[in-house]
Amino acid sequence: MSGIEHFSGFEVVRAAMEVEKRGRAFYSTMATRAEDAALRSLFARLAQDEVEHLHRLEALVAGYASGAFWEDEETTLPYLQRFHAREFFPDAEQLQAALAAPAPDLAALDLAIAAEDAFAEFFQAAAERARSAEGREAFHWLAKEEQSHGALLRQRKESL
Repeated sequence: MSGIEHFSGFEVVRAAMEVEKRGRAFYSTMATRAEDAALRSLFARLAQDEVEHLHRLEALVAGYASGAFWEDEETTLPYLQRFHAREFFPDAEQLQAALAAPAPDLAALDLAIAAEDAFAEFFQAAAERARSAEGREAFHWLAKEEQSHGALLRQRKESL
């Protein structure tokens, strides 16, 4: 498996922390820019949730900083490569494109739903492969949080 970057638990948690920071920035921006008042409120709530997720991940760093993290590194590495290579939350260019769209609230909702779904999938995979009960519990909680965010966003989209 030469040439494949081996991600430690610390690296995975740190990468997830960066995504949570991007999620908070995305939702904070949309909380001030969305046209629909209820959507602005939802985006503000989701921005706060991302901060809570970040704190949960920070608590995991110490426990995983010293070594292996996954039960089966051989099958997990390609998944981690995919995670590392992609962006879950939109970057500034994607956000500006959504804001310039004919229906910016709907465009932002679509970006947010896709991001939440992808991140929930990542956290679910992390939970299934985490070696410690504490890691499994935290990642299951985070996966459920991201799934609930996706559901809230879908509900809001249906009402627009």
